[in-house]
Amino acid sequence: MLDHFSRSELACPTTDQVRLAASFGEALERLRVELDAPKHLTSACRSPMHNAKVRDHPRSLHLIVNGHWGTGGMCAVDVVAIDGNFKAKFIALSLDQDWSVGVASNFIHLDQRSRYCGLRQVVYHYGR
Repeated sequence: MLDHFSRSELACPTTDQVRLAASFGEALERLRVELDAPKHLTSACRSPMHNAKVRDHPRSLHLIVNGHWGTGGMCAVDVVAIDGNFKAKFIALSLDQDWSVGVASNFIHLDQRSRYCGLRQVVYHYGR
């Protein structure tokens, strides 16, 4: 599907569907190439059923069908957070490429809300 990400990494674990917002795959690839290190996704496409199962927001940018934002597919991924140096480099590069970033203890959330939803770029930390 993409050079550095398999279909199974991107697919919804409940329905096996993959639907990316236009040019989202290219932006994800660009980030991976410029990072020059593997990125392992823990969450990408979500059907409404899977999104409810993981108790995420009903307007999540992971949704493959998002009537609220009208993105045409998902525009968010969660990436395994490896170590502090990786996190710092990854976050800085992501911000330079206009990704919004959410930091948790074991993953980093990335989305392109500014590109697809007209929202401002943000950085946030998941509560403990």
